[in-house]
Amino acid sequence: MLPAAPVAGNLGTCFDAAIQASHGQGVQAMRVRAMAAALVAGVLAVTASACSSGSDAKVPSDPSKVSGTVTMWIYPINEKIENTWWKSRIAAFEKKYSKVNVKVVVQPWANRDEQLTTAIAGGKGPDVVYLIPDQIPQYANTGALADVSDVVAKDKGDFRQNALAAMTYQDKLYGVPMLMSVTATVANKKVLAKAGIDAPPATWDEALADGAKLKKKGLYLTDYVASPDATLNQTFYPLLWQAGGTVLSPDGKKAAFNSPAGVKALTFVKTLVDRGYVPKDSLTVTPKPDQSVLCTGKAAFGFASATAEVTICPGYQASDWQVAAPLQESKSVSYGTVGGLSVLSGSKNAAAAKAWVQWISSPSQLKQFDLDHGYSSTRTSQGSLLADQPLVGESEKYLGDMKTGVTNAAAPRQLMDVIKPHLQAALLGKVSVKQALADAEKDANKQLARG
Repeated sequence: MLPAAPVAGNLGTCFDAAIQASHGQGVQAMRVRAMAAALVAGVLAVTASACSSGSDAKVPSDPSKVSGTVTMWIYPINEKIENTWWKSRIAAFEKKYSKVNVKVVVQPWANRDEQLTTAIAGGKGPDVVYLIPDQIPQYANTGALADVSDVVAKDKGDFRQNALAAMTYQDKLYGVPMLMSVTATVANKKVLAKAGIDAPPATWDEALADGAKLKKKGLYLTDYVASPDATLNQTFYPLLWQAGGTVLSPDGKKAAFNSPAGVKALTFVKTLVDRGYVPKDSLTVTPKPDQSVLCTGKAAFGFASATAEVTICPGYQASDWQVAAPLQESKSVSYGTVGGLSVLSGSKNAAAAKAWVQWISSPSQLKQFDLDHGYSSTRTSQGSLLADQPLVGESEKYLGDMKTGVTNAAAPRQLMDVIKPHLQAALLGKVSVKQALADAEKDANKQLARG
């Protein structure tokens, strides 16, 4: 299940927006987005090659030597504060960099890729923009982003490795990670009690055993949404990783999920379906978030779930819920999101832009940013920022066990769209698990070849 509305102090707006970016507002939205991506990729490639003045600029060592106006596009990560939060930070930065003017523009989440690519193509793009991992390959592949490795060079070791990896494409860092979140196992204590289950499962085998106990009580183990508008980031991908598999080859040029790990992962889901441990309706229709079997007390667990998902459940009480480690087969791992600031290669004031990004991502500034926006820090030195908050504070211990989906291919969203129908076909019993993965591999490789 997916987080629905922004929840202050939990995974909030950005996590929700990341999911929206992955699967849009339905099938038609995905088709439109795929067509738009193909069109703007060509435009960006031409534009970036002609406007790459910022690609070689470095972070200035002397604030008095840098000047110009830096425009940053941010989105309502926390819509309650976004329009006012930046004012005092800009003033403090401009006091140090007296010849630089920073303008922060809060843009809407809706149609943000189309808006950004249009602006870049028209020579009116920002100098700095907030991006999430699956956007990085799209823009980096066309040369629209500047390498920002120099921005974090002095204290790179303080950033979480998986946060940096999420913003890296073809061995270059194209975004400085500003926030992160993680999904984990979320359990309904009342449902566990009904089935006589003492604790959430740690492994797939334990999950299957719990499924049998829950079924005897007329309850589900979990939900698995396989409808076309669902995201694989919180369904198939985490299980694939847990089985020791990967979505793509290391170079991102070939599908790698049609493997023993892939067979094991999809077979596990098929077993859940066949045994009646998950509702079959969710294989074809995405339930409304507050009407899911988890929210309505008909299922015990949300695997690869954001804690924000349960806070919108009717009658929510934090004491009724428990957070546990992501499931494990060969390893314990789950999905999470990272958001960061990227510098466009076409920036006319790239040195000033990098100075701004370095300053706002410094330990003291980043800590306040994350606290005020309700996110975990991408810096290890800052520990657990949300420890005093129910559920989400508990989930922070699993930040090191998360991945952000496909980040080594040029079009990860479109890739997901061609894989999903084949997985769904297997779960509906139309094809075998092995045939579904073989068919998905074939279509995925075609998509990868298109770039």
